Amino acid sequence: MLIREFDALPHILRPDGVEMTDFFNGAPAGAGVRMGYGVFPPGVTAPPAVHQEDEYAFVLSGAIKARIEDNVFEAKAGSATFIPAGEEHISFNDGLAECRVVWMLVPVPR
Repeated sequence: MLIREFDALPHILRPDGVEMTDFFNGAPAGAGVRMGYGVFPPGVTAPPAVHQEDEYAFVLSGAIKARIEDNVFEAKAGSATFIPAGEEHISFNDGLAECRVVWMLVPVPR
């Protein structure tokens, strides 16, 4: 078993204003799965992202939106999301409260 203490991990503030904490960066984790915590402040828009892994997230507080092609999806606190590998998405918070999420990147079986 491996336990990582949130307060002992580096919290990275990206240029877009999103704070990310990767729970297992550099630590041995099963099957290449990555897991982390993100804080999206009000008004932030992340740059377009495409992952080689499936992306799962659980919204702890606030709300987050994602633009995928011509569609906009909103996930509120208590919602779980899934974005398949290879799907370009732009995440943004156009609300008045910060949004906190736990996310996972899971390799796709080949």
